[in-house]
Amino acid sequence: MKKILLTTALLISSFVYSGTVTTTQNGDWDLSTTWAGGLVPSTTDDVVIAHSVDVDDERTCKSLTINGSGRLDIEASLTVTTGNSSNAGELIIKTGGTLTSNSGDFTNTGLLTVRAGQDLIFSSASTTLTNTGVIEIKSGNNSFGSLLLSGTYSETGGTGATALRYSRYIASSTTWDLIGSPVSGLAIEDFIDDNDDIATNGDSPVTYAVGIYNNTSEAYSTNEGWINYNSNNYDSAGNLDPGKGYQMATSGGSEVIFKGVLETGNVTEVVTTNEEGTSNANDGTKFALIANPYSSYISVADFINDHSTTQLHASHAAVYGWDGNQYDTYNLADVGGNIAPGQGFMIGVKGADATSQTITFTTAMQTATGTGDFSEQDIMNDRAELFINLNKNSSDYQTKLFFLNEGTDGLDIGYDAGAMDFGNNLLFSRLISDDEGINMVIQTLNFDEINDKVIPLGINAEAGEEAIISISHNTTNPSTYVYLEDAVEGTFTNLKETDFVITPATDLQGVGRFFIHTTASTMSNEEATTNLLNVFKLDRNNFITVEGLATESNQTNLKLYNLLGKEVLSTTLLNNTNTQTISTEGLSAGIYVIKLESGNNLLTKKLIIK
Repeated sequence: MKKILLTTALLISSFVYSGTVTTTQNGDWDLSTTWAGGLVPSTTDDVVIAHSVDVDDERTCKSLTINGSGRLDIEASLTVTTGNSSNAGELIIKTGGTLTSNSGDFTNTGLLTVRAGQDLIFSSASTTLTNTGVIEIKSGNNSFGSLLLSGTYSETGGTGATALRYSRYIASSTTWDLIGSPVSGLAIEDFIDDNDDIATNGDSPVTYAVGIYNNTSEAYSTNEGWINYNSNNYDSAGNLDPGKGYQMATSGGSEVIFKGVLETGNVTEVVTTNEEGTSNANDGTKFALIANPYSSYISVADFINDHSTTQLHASHAAVYGWDGNQYDTYNLADVGGNIAPGQGFMIGVKGADATSQTITFTTAMQTATGTGDFSEQDIMNDRAELFINLNKNSSDYQTKLFFLNEGTDGLDIGYDAGAMDFGNNLLFSRLISDDEGINMVIQTLNFDEINDKVIPLGINAEAGEEAIISISHNTTNPSTYVYLEDAVEGTFTNLKETDFVITPATDLQGVGRFFIHTTASTMSNEEATTNLLNVFKLDRNNFITVEGLATESNQTNLKLYNLLGKEVLSTTLLNNTNTQTISTEGLSAGIYVIKLESGNNLLTKKLIIK
């Protein structure tokens, strides 16, 4: 008899704790007094919110329904496991809050707000988010709300372009921002008209601080690569193109509103390189401005891995984000983690002059994790990081050296990244092997060879201006010494102990004078200097470039031979300038061997003339 009573009690207990649980008064989710029957919802419960409720610790339920009179403030993690959910009242994801729906549809007929830095995640590809109310996603200067929808979005019967609003912070006109639309279907005219804080200039016509980047050599060389819309043409400019990047600025740094429809599918953007029109391998003609088209973060690594071998330039398989002063570079070595919703960035485009490539943003790139425009991500593997800093006129510039298993002395696509000359690039390195004149802001070398590297360092500084070279970040082993060599002065400076300070008598430019040594041994000024000559010819140039002449003796003899061994060019170069060029006009296309001889230094290298 006692056993029968015990079984009955267990059955009743199971029935009571599973089913629909409804609020009975305002209160915290975890308090029994908040719920009818005094039962705090469990993982298997369908939850109905008819009052004002706060979630301030981790909770799980089967489904979630917020009535028209209800309000739910989420300040911790709330997971909905399997059921369909809806909001007819007010749902706010606040600081510290995340709402995750693992499956089931969600219908919003009320007000749904995702505050800056918080996440709303619909992880199932079968989920449909139907919005006939208002969804607001907020952001701040360095914090962005994220709505990640793996399924489909519908506004059937809703309020159209006003149903979803992404509030995106945009910098002032003193620094500008690179921005893209995190929604689709938004006319440029409506965007400008609806946001009074968009900066303007002039009167007839009024120029708006919303524009595109034109990378043609003509536009770039005449400083007209940036083209803004004005009151004469903005009404016929069409929509903000998802996936395309724009330059934007507000009057004083503030949030603007993007009203439109969520992007839930793959987004393509056609980009073009115009590099052949100029002679500078690092200038802006190979770069295109694109943007994250989603209301969620996307992965830097996924973007690069999807494009590095086909659409991105081999020496610039990276993303370049403007920080208001210079371009910060992220690739597979220096992974910026994730790119914020609507964040614009530059990429280097692969191909010859006027070659077009199709960039594809995929839904698989989406991720909810992120804190800023380009959020940092910790990576645990065999690695060391050495960031060299240049301080000049109270501004800092970095070039980054990574030591990874994937690194080599040559070009490592996706792990090495060239600089952008139009981004205030004053400090860079060069590849140790097969240097083709590309200034590198990220160079990855082999982790096991960290104590045996001599890395060319380029410094651009004007005569009479003090420049300070230091280490800004270092995770190399304490037993690894880091020296800066000045080959002209014959000095070695231990950068782990002291900064290198120079006020040059003449302009500093290019490579050949300064080198970073990573070594297991100490070095002194009595040691032989690194006299490093370098020679290369870029395909688009009709000249050969020789670097490092300033460190050589009075003259360097140059000879060029064809494959039959016949001498076709001979000249003498003086060391009065560090970098000199030799014309290849009149030479037939083919493979040549160049020989440079300066004192006891001899360099022989194969060149291709096209």
